[in-house]
Amino acid sequence: MIFDKTVYIGDVINLLSICLVVAGGIFGFIQWKNSLKMKRAEYINELTEKIRTDEDMRDVVYIIDYNSDWYDAAFHNGGEIERKMDKTLSYFSYICYLHKNNVLKEKEFDFFKYEIKRILINKQIQNYFYNLYHFAKKCGEPITFIYLFEYGQRLNLFDKEFFNSRSKNYIHILNF
Repeated sequence: MIFDKTVYIGDVINLLSICLVVAGGIFGFIQWKNSLKMKRAEYINELTEKIRTDEDMRDVVYIIDYNSDWYDAAFHNGGEIERKMDKTLSYFSYICYLHKNNVLKEKEFDFFKYEIKRILINKQIQNYFYNLYHFAKKCGEPITFIYLFEYGQRLNLFDKEFFNSRSKNYIHILNF
């Protein structure tokens, strides 16, 4: 067996070409990953900005933060407060949906945890969810705002009386 130790210029050029292609691929991959990070950051910013700039959501967050009484029989008459409340709760349920399906990572979801928890521990929201939960159960359908509700369940924010349709701890408004 005889080995030829001669190096040809074409072999050197081929090796350099391969190294340049690999380096270009690595550089392209790094640029792509950085671009994805920027897009995710922009998306998180859009989600948070909507909460702060949307007038309806700002109104609802204010109502919840200051524990105003708003949930009563008149709420379900299709008024402005019902529209604003449902819009806001739908938005936060969407954020919980994104988190549950790993579109929002835990660190990204941290931007919303405080507001979501404030919403879910509010007594008026719990009364509303109590009525929605039992009405939906009667109809054999999932509760409206299911992802927000499930997040609250995972945090054990609903006491055992919440799941009792005859509970005296919650306002009973809907027909269930």
